[in-house]
Amino acid sequence: MDYVLSWTLRRAANECDIDNKPLLRHYCRYMLGLLLEIPMSDDVIVSEVKVWKEYWNIDLWVEVALQCNGETEHHAILIENKYYTMLHNSYDDDGVSRNQLEVYRKKFDRHYVDQEHDNDIWQKHYALITCIDRDDPKFESYKIAESFGFNIFSFYDLLPEATEDTESDIFNEFWLRSW
Repeated sequence: MDYVLSWTLRRAANECDIDNKPLLRHYCRYMLGLLLEIPMSDDVIVSEVKVWKEYWNIDLWVEVALQCNGETEHHAILIENKYYTMLHNSYDDDGVSRNQLEVYRKKFDRHYVDQEHDNDIWQKHYALITCIDRDDPKFESYKIAESFGFNIFSFYDLLPEATEDTESDIFNEFWLRSW
């Protein structure tokens, strides 16, 4: 799941439009917009999307630069994905075992505090993504993520309403057909 999420988010960048796959680009931008809580209208230019997998044990660490209303914005997204597994504890820097989301968020936030000297203002976002449908009683076990400031997404929340095949077999197989 890490790889395809990473690939999907990177495909939202405007530079990926060079292969002229408008539907793929639309779906990828839609998903990125959900995670950023930004409507991805045509006037939003996604200049750059960088993704690191398993950096400091964080499933996906995403940095996005975009132009919105003529202003440059910098966004950082911490993504923890749970295919069908539950949240667990992880050791914090002080050696105490805490919920993994609390530990990862502290590391993530500390990184951006250290970056403030560069005059970059980072808007931070936190997402837990699971393959468990919201209607499944198991989904309730993820609600604790909200207490750590995470938005919780079921895999199905990320799909655009129209699920027409894109110009990409990777996207179609993972997002549209595998479920």
